Amino acid sequence: MELPFDPSFEHAVLLLTGDGDVDGEPIDAASLCYLGVHRSGLELRSRGGCRALLIGGPPFPEKILMWWNFVARMPEEITQARSDWQSRRRFGEVRAYQGPRLNASALLRFASPNPVS
Repeated sequence: MELPFDPSFEHAVLLLTGDGDVDGEPIDAASLCYLGVHRSGLELRSRGGCRALLIGGPPFPEKILMWWNFVARMPEEITQARSDWQSRRRFGEVRAYQGPRLNASALLRFASPNPVS
């Protein structure tokens, strides 16, 4: 299938089930496939069928950091979010989930913000 895009938006695809490729490149089911900005469309193919989640919208006006399940503008905000998560502050519980609460891994270092964000 071919999908048209607004080139001023940034987009990403997450493969939910099945197999798929974007513009001829396989999608890894465990990773968010970031497509960037300035794209006029996307060609999504599957050999056996798939379900995929397409997200997109206007890019953030400032650089952002992403670590584990947290998104912030400054390293200190990520550090605080991790502390709040571990202390069960600020973040709700997923009551339907039957397993143990996931712990955030140790915060050792940050990668540089995405240059296109």
